[in-house]
Amino acid sequence: MRLILKHTFKNILAHKLRTLLLLICITVCSFTAMMCLDMSGSLKIIIRGMFTSFAGDADMQVRTKSPIGDDFADGAPDCTVLKISGVSCYFDRHLDIDLSYVRRENMDVIGLEPDIASEMHLVRDGIEIGGKKVAITKQFSKEFGYEVGDKIILHGERDIPVEFTVGCVEKKQGFFDTSTNMVISMEDLKELILADEPECDQAFIDVHDDSRITEAEKFFKKKYPSADVNNFMESKEMREQIQSITNLFFVLFALCMLLVVFVTISVSERMIIEKMSVVGTFRSLGISSKLTTTAMLMENALYGLIGGIIGVVLYAFVKEPFFYSVFTFSANGDDNIKPDIPSASVTVMLIVVACAILIECLCPIKEVVKAVKTSIRDIIFDTKDTEYRPSRTATVLGIILFAVSAVTFFFKDSFVMNMICFVTFFGALSLLFNYVHRFIARLLEKLFEKLNFPIAHLAAVEAGAKKCTVGSSVLCVTAASVAMVIYIFANSLSMLYSYPVYKTDVIASLNDVQMKYLSYVEQIDGVDDVEFIYIRSNKVKLNGKKVDIIAYGWKDGGYDMFNAFDGVPDTIADDEVVLDKFLMKKYGIKTGDEVEIVFNCEGYMPIEKKLKVAGRIENDYNAASGISLVISENSYKSLFNDQPTDLLVSGSNPEALKKSITDHSGDYVYDVKTIDEYNADMKQERASLTAIITMLIIIGVGLTFIGIVSNQLIGLEGRKRECAVMTSVAMPRKKLSRMFLLENFFASAISLAVSLPTAFFMSKVFLRIMEALQIYVPLDIEAGRCAGCAALLCLIFTLVSLFPIRALKKMDIVTQLKYE
Repeated sequence: MRLILKHTFKNILAHKLRTLLLLICITVCSFTAMMCLDMSGSLKIIIRGMFTSFAGDADMQVRTKSPIGDDFADGAPDCTVLKISGVSCYFDRHLDIDLSYVRRENMDVIGLEPDIASEMHLVRDGIEIGGKKVAITKQFSKEFGYEVGDKIILHGERDIPVEFTVGCVEKKQGFFDTSTNMVISMEDLKELILADEPECDQAFIDVHDDSRITEAEKFFKKKYPSADVNNFMESKEMREQIQSITNLFFVLFALCMLLVVFVTISVSERMIIEKMSVVGTFRSLGISSKLTTTAMLMENALYGLIGGIIGVVLYAFVKEPFFYSVFTFSANGDDNIKPDIPSASVTVMLIVVACAILIECLCPIKEVVKAVKTSIRDIIFDTKDTEYRPSRTATVLGIILFAVSAVTFFFKDSFVMNMICFVTFFGALSLLFNYVHRFIARLLEKLFEKLNFPIAHLAAVEAGAKKCTVGSSVLCVTAASVAMVIYIFANSLSMLYSYPVYKTDVIASLNDVQMKYLSYVEQIDGVDDVEFIYIRSNKVKLNGKKVDIIAYGWKDGGYDMFNAFDGVPDTIADDEVVLDKFLMKKYGIKTGDEVEIVFNCEGYMPIEKKLKVAGRIENDYNAASGISLVISENSYKSLFNDQPTDLLVSGSNPEALKKSITDHSGDYVYDVKTIDEYNADMKQERASLTAIITMLIIIGVGLTFIGIVSNQLIGLEGRKRECAVMTSVAMPRKKLSRMFLLENFFASAISLAVSLPTAFFMSKVFLRIMEALQIYVPLDIEAGRCAGCAALLCLIFTLVSLFPIRALKKMDIVTQLKYE
């Protein structure tokens, strides 16, 4: 055993490039496996942490349509209840540009019991409220210049001034997630309302026994049938969100796994061929086949152990910053809300490392068994067979996988079936592509023989006959196809992100204000044109089925500065609707059908409309959610009032327009951005996903490149004497090098020529998988760019031949012939 270990460590250190390749493979695989397996467990804690940033330790929120009484929680599981009341107030704001002019600003003042709120971590311990002290947000302090100790006069329902003192300035959390919120004690709230006692229609509930949260939810729903009960931990929306994100990372893991397995199998097989002399030595010394097999797999097991440990340790270190970049969000202002990130599960880490070792041992098992069964005579005389012969078992398995992928292709809406289709197709491709490769190589062989190009003819013969070249070609086509699918998806995503939805200079996000109060914007100096955009999220019943939608109000004749859709007609009648194609597909709706839509189906006043489907939204570049719905502007206003969500302004000086709108609009507008600022923000928001996709492309191309290099170098070992004979008899090294270059070019060109249509076809399956995850990206296959990408990959993989050519120049011909 000591001899085996000594040999194994010596072999690992002697082949640095190969060691680096396999460690990178296993590290990437282990890292993505940790992301996939640790994700679902962590997500629940992370999302709970997000809710904690807003709702402290509260497990649920109850909103009632009538005031909450003292018996509100009687009969419920043991819990703490924080009742909330509020009132809209205003204060006098002095404008810096004219001290003689005063403008009033509206604020939402929240009344609560400080002790209970602190116990539930909805406000921090020791918050300074009560006794005519008010807590304000950092953004409010920054915007209006109020600091701790300053006096602020509020006008409530009684319309009389009530003086408060700023007790504290709070960071963004709990009730301070919105800059327009102020918090005071319930006792102080009495001076701002008309009633003697505040009426509470909202409560946060912390169930002491977390196992009874669902029971408490059912209790409040039964006791208050008309109430809106929001269970932070067990909601359907949260479960769907967790499942969707987990599936997304599973897809990423599957892609990396495909790349890694293809590369690892290819390299491991070449490793076993290289170690045949070691097998012969062990067998000559009388070492048993079982122990020889253990010795052969020991090196792979160590690669799996080291790479697996590196992968899980790397994940443990980058988990927190990675999750913060993906799951950090901000409700308003600049303060980010960061949920607590749980540590990586030790159990999952051990499982991943064990699986990495197992995979590394399974990948070369076929070649190991074959090597151990090889006779000692063949090993001693080094009768290596460099001729490629297809395996009957692999062929049958490839046909079965292809049949499975063909059947599952027709299950268009199933995430599981599409994943099976995706994986089995690439499995079939790796097992059956050798037939395509050798067929095209034979055609090239005949072509160059007819054209009398002897070097090219020999290169074509070798490209279709040699194990290393066919193996490299299979590796190239599978890895390049996966990389091309990712590239097409990245290109489609880039097209979606870069699509000019807003053809304007300034975008102003509005508070709930009627359009007539913003008519003055057209009179501001420098304004060329103005458009109001109507967008509203809503829960509706579509033909009796509840669904979340994004409703758009459509201007008659269409918009000039808002270009969000493909497929929406310029004019939509008041009795018509245009639905997203994914909604129509999901609910079996066709253009021309009449649909029944109940808007505000969970609100106080649901409104039922029967509308004719006038068309379908092919692409929604604004939301890309698959749940968009477009109605006429008149219909929108009858449903949601004349309250636009965005104001688009064009003019020659965006910065000046932004300042003018900000100065003149007060609380009508809560955010104003130039188009450049908006695009920069969108780019930053999408940076994480873009980085992941770029990383996958780099990993795919990089691993494939290193794998082919290793293949070629190891393949050269088996062809050295063949090359020595050719060089000594008729072919100088210069022509031999040219043959290697052409051989590699033919293999790469054939692989990449096949990878293009393969990638085009499988991109459709991949986008189906994304649609199942509610990621709606319009497929954008630019054949020219994809062909250019394939040509670049072909050049990269062709240059791999420079490595064996360099090794060929150092080959000692006399030594090789002398051995023979």
